[in-house]
Amino acid sequence: MMLGTLAQRGAPAQGTPAWVPDGADGFLDFVTGQYFAGGAERAIATLLGGDFDPAAISASGMRITPSNGNRPKAIGALLSDLTAGLAAGCTVLFDISSAIDPSGFLMFIGDDINLDLADEAIFANANGFLADYWDLSISDSISGSGLHKIAMTLARNVGGGNYEYAWCDDGGAAVTQTVNYLTHVSPVDTILFGHDGVGTGNSLNDIYIRSITLYPAKVPADLTALTA
Repeated sequence: MMLGTLAQRGAPAQGTPAWVPDGADGFLDFVTGQYFAGGAERAIATLLGGDFDPAAISASGMRITPSNGNRPKAIGALLSDLTAGLAAGCTVLFDISSAIDPSGFLMFIGDDINLDLADEAIFANANGFLADYWDLSISDSISGSGLHKIAMTLARNVGGGNYEYAWCDDGGAAVTQTVNYLTHVSPVDTILFGHDGVGTGNSLNDIYIRSITLYPAKVPADLTALTA
């Protein structure tokens, strides 16, 4: 390995690599092919499974569209980090590139393998919608082809048995909602990216996911700068 490449990638044995964003608990950079979860740099095949297609990853990111069959599922250290994040409150940042107005399932968290079978679920749609099967329902406006950054805060404890959820995209103001429960998705069985596990109809539509970053739960005011 060239010395310059070694310096760029960092040394996992000595702590978090330098290329991981400050404060992040997990980072999947599909553009550079660098992946961090469970406190260490890892191969993508240990973090995404199911009908994940490694051939869908290129210098543009990880492409998901109805015709290419790439249907990734969080596994291993990534699944553990996300499950722990949901229990403690977390923020998930997606950096995407869309050929058209963003649409389709961006993330699905369920107590079963797909949207049809889950009794409980939290799901996010790339067109600006975050909801569960109970009271949570956040809507925002996101449109246009090109690059977009989308941040979602899930289950941030705000005291008194209340938990805040938030959606923010492209440097705008965060849209929030507080519910009086942590989550009904317990235990978490499945976390999917770019689809809901049911065929191709609800997958992302011609979108490259450039990166996914997991943070401890951020306050709404911080999401504006995070997505700018």
